[in-house]
Amino acid sequence: MIGLTRRTGEKCRLDPDHIERVEAGPDTVVITTDGSCYCIRETIDQVITRIVEYRAGDIAACYVLDRGEDADPRGLGGSGVPPQAHAPDPVVPIRLP
Repeated sequence: MIGLTRRTGEKCRLDPDHIERVEAGPDTVVITTDGSCYCIRETIDQVITRIVEYRAGDIAACYVLDRGEDADPRGLGGSGVPPQAHAPDPVVPIRLP
């Protein structure tokens, strides 16, 4: 979920997978796949940046899960312990005969 701010100042969260389009005019409007419209304070570029960061976090979490390094890489289990930073192993070139 990405955090957005409605024009009224109310905070809301939307699932970026359900965002159909974002329109700019005097106000920025997010339209979801079910037809709901949200008038928000953020610009289109800010919405796109939040979606990209959200999806990058998902990809990084999948990488960590695949390696078996952390059973809860996004810290959603409520353990209170922040997820550790993970870096890939160094790349070792393979020499073929």
